Amino acid sequence: MISAGEALALVLRDLRLLDSERVALADAAGRVLAADVISDRDVPPFRNSAMDGYALRSEDASGADLPIRLRVLEVVGAGSMPTLRVETGTATQIMTGSVMPDGADAVVKVEDTEVDDDHVVIRQGCVAGANVRLPGEDVRQGDTVLKAGRQLRPADVGLLASLSCARVQVRRQPVVAVLATGDELVDVDQPLTPGKIVNSNAYTLAAAVREAGGVPKVFGIVHDTRAALREAFAEALTADMVLSTGGVSMGVFDLVRETLAALDVKELFWKIAQKPGKPLTFGLRGSTPVFGLPGNPVSSLVCFYVYVRPALRAMLGLAQLHLPVVDATADEDIKVAESMTEFVRCTLSGPSGSYRVRVTGTQSSGVLRSMSLGDALLVSPAGRGAIKSGDSVRVMLIGERPGSTPPV
Repeated sequence: MISAGEALALVLRDLRLLDSERVALADAAGRVLAADVISDRDVPPFRNSAMDGYALRSEDASGADLPIRLRVLEVVGAGSMPTLRVETGTATQIMTGSVMPDGADAVVKVEDTEVDDDHVVIRQGCVAGANVRLPGEDVRQGDTVLKAGRQLRPADVGLLASLSCARVQVRRQPVVAVLATGDELVDVDQPLTPGKIVNSNAYTLAAAVREAGGVPKVFGIVHDTRAALREAFAEALTADMVLSTGGVSMGVFDLVRETLAALDVKELFWKIAQKPGKPLTFGLRGSTPVFGLPGNPVSSLVCFYVYVRPALRAMLGLAQLHLPVVDATADEDIKVAESMTEFVRCTLSGPSGSYRVRVTGTQSSGVLRSMSLGDALLVSPAGRGAIKSGDSVRVMLIGERPGSTPPV
C-alpha cells in the first residue's frame, strides 16, 4: 500500500499529451489551445474614435477662447471612410469606431458640444490624442496573444475573432470509457428489486468527466463474470482513458484486476493509504491510463477529484492540474484517521481567505449526499491525528460558492 502522494505521482508520471484538431471558433470556448496564437495584424488596424463626437485639431480647442465655433465638414459613420481633411476652424462629426480623418488629432465628446446649423460649438477643451484609439493599442502585429495550454475563455474567443481566426487548433478532448461493474446494479429507468441498487456511479463519473473537459463514453452495466468483464474492458481500452467502478477489492467477485492483467494492463499500484478510496488500482496499457475505482460512490468520486481529474488535465496540456487548495479553520472537532490521508467532506462558511469548515455529516463512503452538500474536501495527512475546533486545516475546493455581495 502506497501513500496518496506517491499514488498521484505515479498517475501523472507517464501520461501522453493528446493530439490536436481544428475546431470552429464558435465551438472553441472551454477548449485548450494546442499552439501559440501570433497576431498577423495590429488591432485596431487604424486610428479610430473612442467616442461619438467631433474630430478636430486639438490646438483649435486648447486655448482660453472657449466656446469656439467650427464648421462641420462631413459626417463619418463606423465602417465608412472620411473624404475631407480637417483644417484649422473645421471639424468632422464622427461615431465610435470610425476612422479618424487626416488632420484631426483629437475627438470632443458629443455631450460637450452644441449644433449650430452647419457648425458645431465646442464648449470643452481637449488635448492631442483625446478619445482617439491608436493602431495596435489592443494587439500589435507579431504579438503572441495566447499561448498553448490556455483554456479558452469568452474574452479569448473574442480576441481570436478580432484576428479573423475562424478555426482554432486545440487539444482533442479525451474520450473516457466509463464502466460500472456489479451484479447488484440496475439502471435508472429499471425497477429496483430486492437486493439491487441504482447505478449512480456511471452518471456521477460521466458528469465529472464532462466537467473536466473529457467526453464520456458510458458502457452498460457489466456483470461480475470473467467473460463479461473481458469483453467490456477490451472494447473500453480503445478509448483514451478507462474508468471502472467496483470489483477491485478482495471479494470472490472482485475480478477487475485479474481481467485487466489478462488484457495486458500493467498495474502500477493497488491500494492507497487513504480514506475513502483505499482499494483504487491504476495501470497503463501502452499509453492508455486505466483506473479501477472503488464501488462506493463517495470513494469513486473522491478518487476522481484527486487522481483522475488531474490526469485528464495533464493529457489536455493544462498547466494547472489540481483543484484549488486553500487554508481554512475548523469550526468544530473533527475525527480523522491517524494512519492514512483522509478526505473529509465539509461545508464552508465565511468569506474567501477566512473560510471556516464543518463536516457534512456522516462520512460513510456510501452516502453520496454528503458530497452533494459539500463545498470542499478537508485534507488530513497521515499522522495528523484529531482536529480540534480552531485548528488550521487545508481544504480542496470541489464546488462553486456563489457570492452574496455584489461587486459594485
